[in-house]
Amino acid sequence: MSKESKTTPLWLQSREAVIAVTPESAWRHGKPNYGITNKRLAEQRIKHFEPGSLEETVANLVRVFEMEATHKANPADWISVDPEVFRMTVNGSQEYTVQDVVTKGGYNVFIGDLPNYKASESNYQKSEDDFRRAMRSGFMWELLTLEAELPTAKLTWRHWGSQNGVFNGHKGDGTLLDVPGSSVATLNSELKLIRLEHTFDAQGLINSLSGVCPFNARQ
Repeated sequence: MSKESKTTPLWLQSREAVIAVTPESAWRHGKPNYGITNKRLAEQRIKHFEPGSLEETVANLVRVFEMEATHKANPADWISVDPEVFRMTVNGSQEYTVQDVVTKGGYNVFIGDLPNYKASESNYQKSEDDFRRAMRSGFMWELLTLEAELPTAKLTWRHWGSQNGVFNGHKGDGTLLDVPGSSVATLNSELKLIRLEHTFDAQGLINSLSGVCPFNARQ
């Protein structure tokens, strides 16, 4: 066992460390495999942080959170958050709980109701299927900048993926969808998430996937 694994809480380590010790029963569809995603991330990321740095630690926490949002159906199995008190908002939306994310799906909570995307008429499975079909090579995330004065951390980040599938009846041409955003995270004394406030251009994301206007062409 490494020194880091002895001293660093599991939710601040890599996704692989979490997967290795999590029972099979905690996952929706068996243990996830991030091998291909990690390879693409290493090739396409634009920021690199020192191992053990605060930036790397926060990025690990966010990735574990996203993994749990996608692959764990029981809030009691989540380790990245305090599920009893956790709340999340997106672009000034209502507050969402872990149960909301589990039931509605992370994409639906993240995007909400728009003229050309109705999150309220979708659910976890439908949204996962829709976005996997739209970006068949995945939709990756990386931390860009971090300003931390614990228990609060301000992050800027990017989500990106190739528009190489079909969404809202539109067949993508393989161009890159590169979505910048920012978040304010609040942590508890265990360095688990208790609040997330996200800001990003949800309408631009959906428009680009739908063929209305390329995201990077928006001013």
